[in-house]
Formats: sequence, structure tokens, C-alpha cells
Amino acid sequence: MTRIRVTGRTRKPGKAGSAVGLLAVLVGTLVVSAPSAAQANDDYCGFKVVGDIEKRYIAMDGSKGSLGCPLTEELVNPDGIGRRTQFKNGTIYWSPRSGAWPVWGAIGDYWCNHGCEAGWMGYPTSYEYTVGNETRQNFQCAVVHWQALSGNTAKTSSDNKCV
Repeated sequence: MTRIRVTGRTRKPGKAGSAVGLLAVLVGTLVVSAPSAAQANDDYCGFKVVGDIEKRYIAMDGSKGSLGCPLTEELVNPDGIGRRTQFKNGTIYWSPRSGAWPVWGAIGDYWCNHGCEAGWMGYPTSYEYTVGNETRQNFQCAVVHWQALSGNTAKTSSDNKCV
């Protein structure tokens, strides 16, 4: 928060002194009542994004970032524990054990073809990251690997880390 301090000589009450005093009160009121970043941005493209999902969304540049605008309010996942908000270009999933992480693209498709959060891989636990010529993403019980191959094809696979 920006603090504004008004300094100067003490003046006899009058129009100028009253104006400075009034200005200081108004400026103080404006600064004190200014919404926080989260409060100012809790409505994105017509939808509210809240909690840890909102924190992750803000960290990813909100509606100007790679996820784009939200398409839903926060939804309860089928397990009754986790939550998700769907966006134009992906979904942020949250659970108390994994935190809030985005899933999209070929890795997201592969994960959902194996049951999404209800499947054997569990919830996401990281962003996508690059290792050599692969893109990977960690899940509670798997690491999903995606690799572009020649001829406009791709390979997606996973390692089971909850054996």
C-alpha cells in the first residue's frame, strides 16, 4: 500500500488550510479504502475466481495469461474434496494435499483419458516443465511425458510413482 504523508508549516485556519486538511483527509480515505489486488480482480470476464485457484491464476497473469478467461465459477470435483475452475485454455485443479495447478493440452488430455483427478494419477502437483526434448508434468502418482515426434505426431506416456 502506498502511504501519503502531508507535511508543511502550521497555518491559521482558513480557506487554504481547510483545503489542505480536507485534501489530506480525502487522500487518506482513498488510500485506506482502495481494494487489494485480489479484491480488485475477483471478477474476471464475468466469473469469480477465488481462493488458491485465484492465487495461481493471478500468478499466471489472469485473463491476459495462457489460460485466458474463466468459463465457470469454482466447481466441486467428483471426489467431493477438490475444486476446479475451467478456463478457455485449460483448468486449474486444487486439492488440500496438492495445491492448485493448471492442466491443459496433450498432457491434460492424457490425464483425463485416465480419469482426471479420480484416476490412478491423482491431482497435478506442478506446472508443465521441459526436460531435454520432452514436456512433463507431475501428478500425485505419476509423471506425464509429452514429446513431439517427426511427421507432426506426438508421444504421451507416464511413469507410475505410487507403486
